[in-house]
Amino acid sequence: MSERVEQAVTMFIDGFSCAQSLLAVYGPPLGVEREAALKLAAPLGGGMSRTDGPCGAATGALLVLGLRHGHTHPDDEAGAEQIRNLSQEFLRRYDERKGSTMCTDILGHDLSQPGVPDKVKEGQLSLETCPDAVRTAAQLLEEYLD
Repeated sequence: MSERVEQAVTMFIDGFSCAQSLLAVYGPPLGVEREAALKLAAPLGGGMSRTDGPCGAATGALLVLGLRHGHTHPDDEAGAEQIRNLSQEFLRRYDERKGSTMCTDILGHDLSQPGVPDKVKEGQLSLETCPDAVRTAAQLLEEYLD
């Protein structure tokens, strides 16, 4: 198991969101300072800021894929297609392993509903499923970054 995979899991357990945990570990070697990575990924945790959106581990991983494989010129159609295909493949594989790419499905609780975030936090319910979501996203990233 990669040291980076476990670093990302540890960051989540220490209190960062899943998206922050992934980008803060994988971003610095790709040119994004840790503090900037934490800020950039902050709105993505909890299913896009608790709006019943995509899993933060998946979206954080997509940011990492963009850093590694994203295009930087508007006319680079091949580059745009490459990152789109990689992103779609990543999400398909993540979905196969986790059963969904949506936060509510993976966590088992809809954080957009009143009182649910407090219930999840108080019961430490995210510690039942989210570390594995971070681990899964990081393990897949390891394959795409090699």
